[in-house]
Amino acid sequence: RYGVNDFDFSPGRIRRSVENSLRLLKTDYVDILQFHDIEFVPLGPVFEDSYAELRTMRDEGLCRYIGMTGYPAPVMNAAMTQTELDVCLTYAHATLLDDTLGREIVPVATARGVGLINAAAVALGLLTPTGSSIKLDHPSTPAIRAAASRMVSLCAERGVDIAFVANQYSLQRSQCATTLIGTGKSRHLRSAVDALEEPLDEQLLAELLAMRPPVSERTWPSGLPENSAEVG
Repeated sequence: RYGVNDFDFSPGRIRRSVENSLRLLKTDYVDILQFHDIEFVPLGPVFEDSYAELRTMRDEGLCRYIGMTGYPAPVMNAAMTQTELDVCLTYAHATLLDDTLGREIVPVATARGVGLINAAAVALGLLTPTGSSIKLDHPSTPAIRAAASRMVSLCAERGVDIAFVANQYSLQRSQCATTLIGTGKSRHLRSAVDALEEPLDEQLLAELLAMRPPVSERTWPSGLPENSAEVG
């Protein structure tokens, strides 16, 4: 992915991009090389020619492990079942708002021996006191935003940092060995580290989880509609 609407997973572009990145990084290889946001393009070529090039680069030693990233659970499950990946990254599916990761994705990853990377514990900013700060319009639905607003209000009433609780939940309950935490401030990083070990307030957690949308409304649309329709 090279921009908001600029995707190119052709083998030639992949190789040029990786070789350029290696030169800029002044290294011979990267640990993990992943295709990013695959749901925005037709999946057939990604799982065939693009994937073949990814494997070739791993065989050549340009990377140690290969993977793909995206949001829709059906797309990520298809990536794991139709190719042989080392790792997959998906986001906002192991949050106070959504448990799709554990229900739908973890079982497939476990069966296929794929390492999962969990990301976006605060649901792209929804689960913070000030709300989302991403530059684009947040992709969530009104039902998800309403649930997040209720959760933020409850934590404010209790004098609790909603982002800290969100990190606690995602880090401790995601069933993933790795959870990515985005931060631009050292105090936020310190807070995320603390969230890994401080026990959750189970009573507060139960109240928050009761505010979740219905299971059928816990995710938002992402990428080409036909992808989720085809693989789901």
